[in-house]
Amino acid sequence: MERFPTITEMDVQRYQQLRRLSRRLNRLLTKTIPREAFQEMGDALGIMRKDTLIFDTPDVSSVLMDSCLYDWIRDGKNLVEEYVEAHPATPGTDEHLLLQAYCRAKYRLLMTRAISPGAVTYWRDVISRESIALMDINLRRSVAPDSKSLLATRTIPLGGYWITTGAALPVADRKAGAMLLARIRRVNLLADTSSAGEHKLATTIIRACLDSGAAEYIRYEGGEKEGKELVESRSITETKSQRRRIDRNDPCPCGSGKRYRRCCMHK
Repeated sequence: MERFPTITEMDVQRYQQLRRLSRRLNRLLTKTIPREAFQEMGDALGIMRKDTLIFDTPDVSSVLMDSCLYDWIRDGKNLVEEYVEAHPATPGTDEHLLLQAYCRAKYRLLMTRAISPGAVTYWRDVISRESIALMDINLRRSVAPDSKSLLATRTIPLGGYWITTGAALPVADRKAGAMLLARIRRVNLLADTSSAGEHKLATTIIRACLDSGAAEYIRYEGGEKEGKELVESRSITETKSQRRRIDRNDPCPCGSGKRYRRCCMHK
Protein backbone atom coordinates (compact mmCIF):
# COMPACT_ATOMS: atom_id res chain seq x y z
CA MET A 1 0.00 0.00 0.00
CA GLU A 2 1.34 3.42 -0.92
CA ARG A 3 2.50 5.45 2.08
CA PHE A 4 2.34 9.22 2.34
CA PRO A 5 4.14 11.58 4.74
CA THR A 6 2.27 12.66 7.87
CA ILE A 7 1.35 16.37 7.93
CA THR A 8 0.88 17.90 11.37
CA GLU A 9 -1.03 20.99 12.49
CA MET A 10 2.36 22.65 13.01
CA ASP A 11 3.16 21.96 9.34
CA VAL A 12 -0.09 23.70 8.33
CA GLN A 13 0.67 26.74 10.48
CA ARG A 14 4.17 26.91 9.05
CA TYR A 15 2.77 26.65 5.54
CA GLN A 16 0.39 29.55 6.15
CA GLN A 17 3.28 31.66 7.40
CA LEU A 18 5.40 30.88 4.36
CA ARG A 19 2.48 31.42 1.97
CA ARG A 20 2.03 34.98 3.29
CA LEU A 21 5.69 35.68 2.62
CA SER A 22 5.48 34.06 -0.83
CA ARG A 23 2.76 36.54 -1.84
CA ARG A 24 5.10 39.42 -1.09
CA LEU A 25 7.98 37.76 -2.95
CA ASN A 26 5.73 37.07 -5.94
CA ARG A 27 4.85 40.75 -6.19
CA LEU A 28 8.56 41.62 -6.21
CA LEU A 29 9.32 38.94 -8.78
CA THR A 30 6.61 40.04 -11.20
CA LYS A 31 8.09 43.53 -11.28
CA THR A 32 11.19 42.07 -12.94
CA ILE A 33 9.29 40.68 -15.95
CA PRO A 34 10.33 42.60 -19.10
CA ARG A 35 7.98 43.36 -21.97
CA GLU A 36 9.71 40.89 -24.28
CA ALA A 37 9.00 38.05 -21.82
CA PHE A 38 5.28 38.79 -21.97
CA GLN A 39 5.40 38.82 -25.75
CA GLU A 40 7.47 35.65 -26.18
CA MET A 41 5.63 33.58 -23.57
CA GLY A 42 2.27 34.94 -24.72
CA ASP A 43 3.10 33.69 -28.20
CA ALA A 44 4.32 30.33 -26.87
CA LEU A 45 1.07 29.87 -24.93
CA GLY A 46 -1.08 30.86 -27.90
CA ILE A 47 -2.56 34.01 -26.32
CA MET A 48 -0.71 36.66 -28.35
CA ARG A 49 -2.65 38.16 -31.28
CA LYS A 50 -1.01 40.90 -33.36
CA ASP A 51 1.18 42.16 -30.51
CA THR A 52 -1.72 42.09 -28.06
CA LEU A 53 -2.28 39.56 -25.29
CA ILE A 54 -5.81 38.17 -25.50
CA PHE A 55 -7.06 36.48 -22.32
CA ASP A 56 -10.06 34.13 -22.32
CA THR A 57 -10.54 35.30 -18.74
CA PRO A 58 -8.64 37.96 -16.75
CA ASP A 59 -7.19 35.18 -14.58
CA VAL A 60 -5.10 33.80 -17.45
CA SER A 61 -2.75 36.71 -16.76
CA SER A 62 -1.54 34.88 -13.64
CA VAL A 63 -0.79 31.79 -15.71
CA LEU A 64 1.25 33.99 -18.05
CA MET A 65 3.09 35.61 -15.12
CA ASP A 66 4.08 32.21 -13.79
CA SER A 67 5.32 31.11 -17.21
CA CYS A 68 7.34 34.31 -17.64
CA LEU A 69 9.03 33.89 -14.26
CA TYR A 70 9.94 30.23 -14.64
CA ASP A 71 10.03 29.33 -18.34
CA TRP A 72 11.38 32.44 -20.07
CA ILE A 73 15.13 31.91 -20.27
CA ARG A 74 17.77 34.64 -20.66
CA ASP A 75 21.48 33.81 -20.62
CA GLY A 76 20.73 30.32 -19.36
CA LYS A 77 18.65 31.46 -16.36
CA ASN A 78 14.99 32.10 -15.70
CA LEU A 79 13.82 35.30 -13.99
CA VAL A 80 13.55 33.64 -10.59
CA GLU A 81 17.18 32.52 -10.78
CA GLU A 82 18.21 36.00 -11.91
CA TYR A 83 16.38 37.54 -8.95
CA VAL A 84 17.99 35.16 -6.47
CA GLU A 85 21.44 36.10 -7.78
CA ALA A 86 20.71 39.84 -7.77
CA HIS A 87 18.95 39.87 -4.36
CA PRO A 88 20.61 37.20 -2.21
CA ALA A 89 18.62 36.53 0.97
CA THR A 90 20.27 35.96 4.33
CA PRO A 91 20.85 32.22 4.85
CA GLY A 92 18.58 30.78 7.53
CA THR A 93 15.73 33.22 6.88
CA ASP A 94 12.32 32.27 5.53
CA GLU A 95 12.98 34.38 2.44
CA HIS A 96 16.12 32.38 1.70
CA LEU A 97 14.21 29.12 2.22
CA LEU A 98 11.46 30.14 -0.21
CA LEU A 99 13.75 31.52 -2.89
CA GLN A 100 15.87 28.37 -2.86
CA ALA A 101 12.64 26.33 -3.15
CA TYR A 102 11.54 28.49 -6.09
CA CYS A 103 14.76 27.50 -7.87
CA ARG A 104 13.70 23.84 -7.55
CA ALA A 105 10.22 24.37 -8.97
CA LYS A 106 8.80 21.54 -11.07
CA TYR A 107 5.84 21.62 -13.44
CA ARG A 108 3.61 18.59 -13.01
CA LEU A 109 0.56 16.82 -14.36
CA LEU A 110 -1.05 15.39 -11.25
CA MET A 111 -3.76 12.82 -10.50
CA THR A 112 -5.40 12.60 -7.08
CA ARG A 113 -4.40 9.63 -4.93
CA ALA A 114 -5.89 10.39 -1.52
CA ILE A 115 -7.67 13.15 0.35
CA SER A 116 -6.94 13.75 4.01
CA PRO A 117 -8.69 15.96 6.58
CA GLY A 118 -7.20 19.44 6.75
CA ALA A 119 -5.06 21.15 4.14
CA VAL A 120 -3.39 18.29 2.28
CA THR A 121 -4.13 16.30 -0.85
CA TYR A 122 -1.98 13.45 -2.16
CA TRP A 123 -1.18 13.18 -5.85
CA ARG A 124 0.77 11.12 -8.35
CA ASP A 125 2.71 12.87 -11.07
CA VAL A 126 1.66 10.97 -14.20
CA ILE A 127 4.84 12.07 -15.98
CA SER A 128 7.54 11.35 -13.38
CA ARG A 129 5.46 8.72 -11.46
CA GLU A 130 6.42 10.51 -8.24
CA SER A 131 3.91 10.66 -5.36
CA ILE A 132 3.68 13.98 -3.53
CA ALA A 133 1.77 15.65 -0.70
CA LEU A 134 0.37 18.98 -1.85
CA MET A 135 -0.38 21.61 0.80
CA ASP A 136 -3.13 23.82 -0.61
CA ILE A 137 -6.10 24.75 1.56
CA ASN A 138 -8.51 25.96 -1.12
CA LEU A 139 -7.63 23.10 -3.46
CA ARG A 140 -8.20 20.60 -0.65
CA ARG A 141 -11.71 21.99 -0.19
CA SER A 142 -12.53 21.78 -3.90
CA VAL A 143 -11.42 18.20 -4.60
CA ALA A 144 -14.06 15.52 -4.03
CA PRO A 145 -12.83 12.58 -1.90
CA ASP A 146 -13.72 10.01 -4.57
CA SER A 147 -12.47 12.04 -7.56
CA LYS A 148 -9.68 11.20 -9.95
CA SER A 149 -8.92 14.81 -10.75
CA LEU A 150 -6.12 15.80 -13.11
CA LEU A 151 -4.30 19.03 -12.38
CA ALA A 152 -1.52 20.83 -14.25
CA THR A 153 0.48 23.06 -11.92
CA ARG A 154 3.95 24.19 -10.95
CA THR A 155 5.07 23.04 -7.52
CA ILE A 156 7.89 23.95 -5.14
CA PRO A 157 9.24 21.70 -2.34
CA LEU A 158 8.99 22.68 1.33
CA GLY A 159 10.32 19.79 3.35
CA GLY A 160 7.91 16.85 3.37
CA TYR A 161 5.33 18.51 1.16
CA TRP A 162 4.97 20.72 -1.92
CA ILE A 163 2.97 23.89 -2.61
CA THR A 164 1.82 25.45 -5.87
CA THR A 165 3.36 28.64 -7.27
CA GLY A 166 0.04 30.20 -8.26
CA ALA A 167 -2.59 29.33 -10.84
CA ALA A 168 -3.34 25.64 -11.33
CA LEU A 169 -5.08 24.40 -14.48
CA PRO A 170 -7.56 21.55 -14.05
CA VAL A 171 -7.60 19.06 -16.92
CA ALA A 172 -11.20 18.50 -18.05
CA ASP A 173 -11.23 14.72 -17.63
CA ARG A 174 -9.11 11.59 -18.00
CA LYS A 175 -9.72 11.53 -21.73
CA ALA A 176 -8.34 15.06 -22.01
CA GLY A 177 -5.40 13.97 -19.86
CA ALA A 178 -4.70 11.02 -22.16
CA MET A 179 -4.80 13.34 -25.18
CA LEU A 180 -2.39 15.70 -23.43
CA LEU A 181 0.06 12.88 -22.70
CA ALA A 182 -0.19 11.71 -26.31
CA ARG A 183 0.62 15.24 -27.45
CA ILE A 184 3.68 15.34 -25.18
CA ARG A 185 4.92 11.97 -26.41
CA ARG A 186 4.31 12.92 -30.03
CA VAL A 187 6.89 15.72 -29.81
CA ASN A 188 9.20 13.50 -27.73
CA LEU A 189 9.40 15.93 -24.80
CA LEU A 190 9.73 13.24 -22.13
CA ALA A 191 13.10 12.15 -23.52
CA ASP A 192 14.63 15.59 -22.97
CA THR A 193 15.50 15.84 -19.26
CA SER A 194 17.59 19.00 -19.63
CA SER A 195 16.52 22.29 -18.09
CA ALA A 196 15.46 23.55 -21.53
CA GLY A 197 13.43 20.39 -22.05
CA GLU A 198 11.63 20.84 -18.73
CA HIS A 199 10.68 24.42 -19.60
CA LYS A 200 9.42 23.34 -23.02
CA LEU A 201 7.40 20.55 -21.40
CA ALA A 202 5.78 23.02 -18.98
CA THR A 203 4.89 25.40 -21.82
CA THR A 204 3.41 22.55 -23.88
CA ILE A 205 1.22 21.38 -20.97
CA ILE A 206 0.00 24.89 -20.19
CA ARG A 207 -0.84 25.65 -23.82
CA ALA A 208 -2.68 22.35 -24.22
CA CYS A 209 -4.72 23.08 -21.08
CA LEU A 210 -5.59 26.59 -22.26
CA ASP A 211 -6.50 25.26 -25.73
CA SER A 212 -8.93 22.82 -24.10
CA GLY A 213 -10.72 25.55 -22.13
CA ALA A 214 -9.06 25.17 -18.72
CA ALA A 215 -8.99 28.97 -18.32
CA GLU A 216 -12.60 28.82 -17.16
CA TYR A 217 -11.60 26.70 -14.16
CA ILE A 218 -8.29 28.18 -12.95
CA ARG A 219 -7.71 27.46 -9.27
CA TYR A 220 -5.68 29.53 -6.81
CA GLU A 221 -4.37 28.42 -3.45
CA GLY A 222 -5.27 31.82 -2.03
CA GLY A 223 -8.43 32.38 -4.07
CA GLU A 224 -9.01 34.45 -7.18
CA LYS A 225 -7.97 37.72 -5.52
CA GLU A 226 -4.43 36.45 -4.95
CA GLY A 227 -3.96 35.67 -8.60
CA LYS A 228 -5.21 39.08 -9.69
CA GLU A 229 -2.88 40.84 -7.25
CA LEU A 230 0.04 39.53 -9.32
CA VAL A 231 -1.08 41.33 -12.47
CA GLU A 232 1.22 44.25 -13.25
CA SER A 233 1.45 43.73 -16.99
CA ARG A 234 3.64 45.98 -19.10
CA SER A 235 1.94 44.76 -22.29
CA ILE A 236 -1.31 45.84 -23.93
CA THR A 237 -3.88 43.25 -22.91
CA GLU A 238 -7.51 42.42 -23.57
CA THR A 239 -10.04 39.85 -22.49
CA LYS A 240 -12.34 38.39 -25.13
CA SER A 241 -15.34 39.85 -23.32
CA GLN A 242 -13.84 43.35 -23.13
CA ARG A 243 -12.42 43.95 -26.63
CA ARG A 244 -12.94 47.49 -27.88
CA ARG A 245 -11.02 50.21 -29.65
CA ILE A 246 -8.74 52.05 -27.23
CA ASP A 247 -8.84 55.82 -27.70
CA ARG A 248 -5.54 57.69 -27.46
CA ASN A 249 -6.84 59.63 -24.43
CA ASP A 250 -8.16 56.57 -22.58
CA PRO A 251 -6.31 55.24 -19.51
CA CYS A 252 -3.58 52.89 -20.71
CA PRO A 253 -4.63 49.22 -20.33
CA CYS A 254 -1.20 48.35 -18.91
CA GLY A 255 -2.32 49.87 -15.60
CA SER A 256 0.30 52.64 -15.40
CA GLY A 257 -2.30 55.34 -14.72
CA LYS A 258 -1.15 57.35 -17.74
CA ARG A 259 -3.15 58.11 -20.86
CA TYR A 260 -2.71 55.56 -23.65
CA ARG A 261 -1.03 58.12 -25.97
CA ARG A 262 1.60 58.88 -23.31
CA CYS A 263 2.30 55.24 -22.44
CA CYS A 264 1.92 52.13 -24.63
CA MET A 265 0.42 53.66 -27.79
CA HIS A 266 3.77 53.83 -29.62
CA LYS A 267 5.43 50.77 -28.11
